[in-house]
Amino acid sequence: MNSKTAPDLSPAGEEPAGVVDERMELLQRVLSSRTFAKSVRLMRFLEFICLRTIEGKAREINEQQIGIHVFSRSPAYNASDDSIVRTQARLLRLRLEEYFEHECPSSPMVVSIPKGGYVPVFEPRNGASDAAIPTPRSSPPTAGPEAAVAVLERGAAPADLRRGSTWKYFAIAAGVVLLLVLGVWATYFWLNDRNEGPSHVLWSSIFSPGRTVVIVPSDDALVLYQELIQTAIPLDEYLSGSYLEKFSPHIGSAALTFDWFAAHQYTSSADLNLAMRLGRLPEAAKVNVETRNARVLRIADLKSCNVILIGGIGANPWVGLFAQHLNFDINYDWKTSEGYVLNKHPAKGESAIYRDTVSDGFRRSYGVLALLPGIEDDGRTLLFEGTGMAGTESAADFPFNANSFESFARQIGATPGKMPNFEALLETTSVGGNAPEARLVAYRLIKP
Repeated sequence: MNSKTAPDLSPAGEEPAGVVDERMELLQRVLSSRTFAKSVRLMRFLEFICLRTIEGKAREINEQQIGIHVFSRSPAYNASDDSIVRTQARLLRLRLEEYFEHECPSSPMVVSIPKGGYVPVFEPRNGASDAAIPTPRSSPPTAGPEAAVAVLERGAAPADLRRGSTWKYFAIAAGVVLLLVLGVWATYFWLNDRNEGPSHVLWSSIFSPGRTVVIVPSDDALVLYQELIQTAIPLDEYLSGSYLEKFSPHIGSAALTFDWFAAHQYTSSADLNLAMRLGRLPEAAKVNVETRNARVLRIADLKSCNVILIGGIGANPWVGLFAQHLNFDINYDWKTSEGYVLNKHPAKGESAIYRDTVSDGFRRSYGVLALLPGIEDDGRTLLFEGTGMAGTESAADFPFNANSFESFARQIGATPGKMPNFEALLETTSVGGNAPEARLVAYRLIKP
């Protein structure tokens, strides 16, 4: 990483030079740290947004610009369909927290990236601003237990203070013990609440002891094939491979043949990030978790394992096995390149169909999170579906959002020991490349 000097900012309306230098120094320390040593992309990400902010160009920071300048995306790329910036932003937030918590816990200033945007915030660490200001030597110590301790530590306590402060030590010791007891009590109940929360119940229903969990990401080579032929591929043809023998699509003069598709297996980085995120859950540590390509999965795997399917039916044909259980049926029109959700039995106030739309710079997409029985009676299946990448990502984020998912769990009657089968329709709207949290549109309970 080449060293950089602080930009020359004009005094009028700009940050003072000292503040700029302090932010630049902090940025350089973070970039050269052990926490970021092996994360070149995250280093470039952080450097780009911090330099733009320090240079007074925070308005230029958005998902589109980050994708172009940091991840080498084409200027014409669609940020709503390519979630690399959003997924890397999550990792960057976690990496920054790790750095300031473990590698540099005494840093007087921290940098963070608030959710909902990509503009970094430089601010004093909580409680660090006072500690960083030295007390003048001429200032007399403040009366009280804290002053007594400070004076004793310096070894300069007057004799009368030493003789009359025994009760103060007992008071301080009692206060410390009380704080420890309260801390243990609060930690116990916080962990207990966390472990028995709705998300824990959901994950425990999938990562159940004694059953292997198979995570199946989307097949993006299949998506490419269907875009070329503008025809949906049913599950039976997908499993047999016969669909590759029927068509010979071309891009320019290069034929994409059976051999080419048979030799190439692709999936999105967003799907892989979700698979890793699921695999790191505490509940997943208790069972055997495998990731399987959709093309090599077999029916026998679904019978003997709990399964997590990622992607809509166009990207993961295995979702079609469970279509009869679902009210919200995600589909994709390959001729118009339009995703939509068919609401088979609309309730009052619901639409019969929900389509992806783009209007006035806003892009609206839909996702479905569903928990339902497996092929066998004792199995469970979890679906993360979407009308596109943004929709699938909204379904993926939903159970990790403690507040939103807890509110939803109360609506469907979840209990600490049981999560009923359900499907939730979610809507997400992105503008300027930045997507806020998804909104719950409707839900259904799925009967066993």
